[in-house]
Amino acid sequence: MNLRPTQGDRQRRVVGLWMAVAVTFGCLLTAGGSMTSTDGVVAFNVTQNLVEEGSVATSGGVIELPAYRGRGGRFYSPFGIAQSLWNLPFYLVGRAVQAAITTRVGRTDTITKAVVALGTVPAVALVAWSGFAILTMLGVSLRRAVVISVLLVFGTPLWPYSGFGFNQPLTGAFLWLAILAAIAGTRHGVRMGPLVWCGIAAGAALLTRHEMMLAAGIIGAWIVIMGDGARRGAATAYLSGFIPMMLIWGALNWWRFGNPLESGYLRDPTPGYGSSVLTGASGLLLSPYSSVFIYCPMAVLAIAAIPAFWRRDRSAASLMFAVAAGCFLLYASLQNWMGARSYGPRYLVPILPAIVLPLAFWTPARAWRWPVRFVILLSVLVQVPGVLVDYSKVREERAAAGETIAQDMRWSGMPLRLNARASVQAFGRAVRHLSGAEAPPRIDPSDPRLSRAMTFSLDVWWIHLFYLGLLGPVAAVAIGALTGAAAIAAFYRALSLTQNPRR
Repeated sequence: MNLRPTQGDRQRRVVGLWMAVAVTFGCLLTAGGSMTSTDGVVAFNVTQNLVEEGSVATSGGVIELPAYRGRGGRFYSPFGIAQSLWNLPFYLVGRAVQAAITTRVGRTDTITKAVVALGTVPAVALVAWSGFAILTMLGVSLRRAVVISVLLVFGTPLWPYSGFGFNQPLTGAFLWLAILAAIAGTRHGVRMGPLVWCGIAAGAALLTRHEMMLAAGIIGAWIVIMGDGARRGAATAYLSGFIPMMLIWGALNWWRFGNPLESGYLRDPTPGYGSSVLTGASGLLLSPYSSVFIYCPMAVLAIAAIPAFWRRDRSAASLMFAVAAGCFLLYASLQNWMGARSYGPRYLVPILPAIVLPLAFWTPARAWRWPVRFVILLSVLVQVPGVLVDYSKVREERAAAGETIAQDMRWSGMPLRLNARASVQAFGRAVRHLSGAEAPPRIDPSDPRLSRAMTFSLDVWWIHLFYLGLLGPVAAVAIGALTGAAAIAAFYRALSLTQNPRR
């Protein structure tokens, strides 16, 4: 995929690579290696069956709902197949690691699941790289593009969701690769190659989440409008990449459910649509459960930054905002607009770059610089509770205590508050255990319900290894410190390369 922006050169590519490495190590530092979401478990199960049985069906007991019963009486995942395909190399690595370890850890697939869960990290790094490439293509300095791209991950819910098996990060990766290719393909006249890749990336997003058909349509319409005198050629190039992917999507639906347009959701007895758009929109903007302003405070700065971006480049801004607005309205129309057991607005994760990237085009007045820095710092801090503690486990504990509503819309039950309290408790516990001030609990590594047994712990993989007795306290802390140091070193390496670019 050769997308060369106007300022594209080897230096830009090297800086972008180091930035992506920094994001990868930063997310790896805080990854949990656990998979507690239904979405992630189902996608993993399809990956497993693809490898072991050559089948796209799910195993018994994974998701046996009548709406998902397909041909031959077997049950099929309603989720896109792309996440399961993305998992394949991580599954194979995890299976090899599982076979090489003599000590039993959890169930027979626990280690394999842990490695597959880490597969979300490179997807998040790909989102950051796409944002970096878009910014530099639009004339933003390398240094600013690095900083904004890193903030795109660590100042938004992309960071918490880098550690689980949800498919929103992968959707975002394909979506922003498509937007990057669309801009590259129309920037200086119509370029067919990038537009073909744009169609492929948009199709990959569709194969990840079905509603990305809307985003693909918006991108296609924008390409036609921007094609000027070469509109037919631009549309042909885009469709030549997108249509094969759409045919795969339809063929897969037909194979599973006997209808090329049926993914499983259309037959769901509990429809996902029908909610008032106003209710969903107000919830995604203002509710304690899913407000984008609460779980991504930088969205406040976007109110000032978006006009600056619009003045700088209306064509690119119109594409980003049209896609983001279309997706936002779609998700606001869902009855489950809050995304079940989620930390913040999970459904909005793929369109978060539309909020953060405009900041690269805005320079606040001197009097506002410290307030702006405070908001950015706050946006990073808000992600920390979602990173340190698995929110689904917090909710499971409350359900066990008698809670009957998964989405508690009271301010006292907001995910940020619950996770912050749980994080403080788990962090203090970890410090005492790692320092030797308090004896750590004895955890049987072979316990098949290992995830439940580890709910007291911070959801960080190297701390898990300590509690399982596979690492001593010094080794565990050293691994965490080295991973964090690698992230910081890669970030500063990227910044240093922006100071003396080679021409």
